[in-house]
Amino acid sequence: MPDPQDRSRSRLPVILDAQGHPIRTPPAHETVRSVQLRGGILPNDLAADLNPGWREGLPSDDLSFSQASRYGVSRAGARRICRTLFHTNGLFRAATEISGAFIVGDDLRYGTVADKGLQTLIDEFWMANNFQELFSQRVVNEWFLDGESAFVFPTEQGGVKPDPNAPALIGLMDVDLDGFSVHANTAYGALPADMVDQLRLSQFARADQVWNRGEFVWAANGAMHNEPRGWPISHAIAEAAVAYIAMLNMRLNVHYVQQRILAVYKALFDPNAPGPGGVLDGGVSAWQRKTAGFRHLPRDGGVLPVMVQPGRTNTATGEKVDGFEESIEFLSPAQGAADAATDMRLLLRYIGLCIGGLPEHYLGEGGNATRTTAASMGLPAVRLARARQAALRGHLDRLFRAEIRRRAGPDAAFRLTKGSRKKTPLARIELPWEFPSIREESFEDIVRRVEIALTHNLISEQTATADLGYDHALETERRGSTPTPPPPDAPPPDPGSP
Repeated sequence: MPDPQDRSRSRLPVILDAQGHPIRTPPAHETVRSVQLRGGILPNDLAADLNPGWREGLPSDDLSFSQASRYGVSRAGARRICRTLFHTNGLFRAATEISGAFIVGDDLRYGTVADKGLQTLIDEFWMANNFQELFSQRVVNEWFLDGESAFVFPTEQGGVKPDPNAPALIGLMDVDLDGFSVHANTAYGALPADMVDQLRLSQFARADQVWNRGEFVWAANGAMHNEPRGWPISHAIAEAAVAYIAMLNMRLNVHYVQQRILAVYKALFDPNAPGPGGVLDGGVSAWQRKTAGFRHLPRDGGVLPVMVQPGRTNTATGEKVDGFEESIEFLSPAQGAADAATDMRLLLRYIGLCIGGLPEHYLGEGGNATRTTAASMGLPAVRLARARQAALRGHLDRLFRAEIRRRAGPDAAFRLTKGSRKKTPLARIELPWEFPSIREESFEDIVRRVEIALTHNLISEQTATADLGYDHALETERRGSTPTPPPPDAPPPDPGSP
């Protein structure tokens, strides 16, 4: 059993002898033999935020609770927990990145628009800031860890204004910086992206940096009740991810102890046996002689002696009580592994549910899922991922509209079709973002549906190409002047047509 007084010296299990003293204290150079995975515990300053425990009285009666917020945890605390676990807890990081890849991956693209001027503005802004890599590597992960995203445009510095003829090099603010704040006014709208009218960064010994409407784009996840600030998506899985690694570390400890204790020696203990010089000592000397060979527990395994008092005979009735014989019993390793595996699968299911409806086979545990059940189990994740895609699509829309207005003017308008003289205001033009397709359908179902739509002229070639997961602009460029073959079920062309 572990010695509570020895925790400061080593995290390894300590075996006690018959007198309750450690059989062998592991040397310092051996303390790494029992590998412990990081992420099973949180730093002391974050543990209270993650698990506040039972609290008596009203929230205002407890200083730590009232500092956390009326909901039991502060946004700053939630962000710190998520950021800490992302770097220390492998399961937490994997679940976050898998969920982000499910939404964006590396397939975020944009199509073409009829107006060449608008197309040029989109192309230049996209390439200048490398949005495909920026979104897949930073924006989505920070969205899950912080629940907030703040893009800022360059502002006037030293009397020099940003060049309106060049694409803006934008910045992505760290919303966890001390002194960062937002100002909101619900007169502008009900969504955080609309109601926030100013971002401010106040730092010691430096002038405040301020971004006003038109100079930033803001988005917040989970903002309710007219709150302009958001909540981390990944915070819902923090406790389960820590518990999973803690349980895994307990299993590692079980294996470590059992690889060192090869057997249990049940030695006969006779309290009436004489000690040295014939003096009765309660059998202690005899016990020590028997167990002397097993006093030290070798690094590669040993035998653990256990003191057991022998049986006795009732002198009045002759009845024997608690008979005992000396024996050595070899242990079976990993006792309770089946129960632990079941518990850990439950934690994986909980994590998958909280991060976005991911089934357990998305997190590396196949379980009893088949091809059919796996497809149906992924439906909640698909629906929620679409909702999150819509939020990021709106964020991208606002960002590019702000850049287009900065360069083309606040009343910017563009043509919807080639050759048309009529221009449409920017707010009414749908920007051509192409996020990865997230569907419950199989690829065969998608192909069949696209073929039918093309046969009946229900969709454009660009829509069909994007539906199949290809980049229409790139494929058009690669094909050059090669004519597009007709759909397989299309009627033959009219010989009399030009």
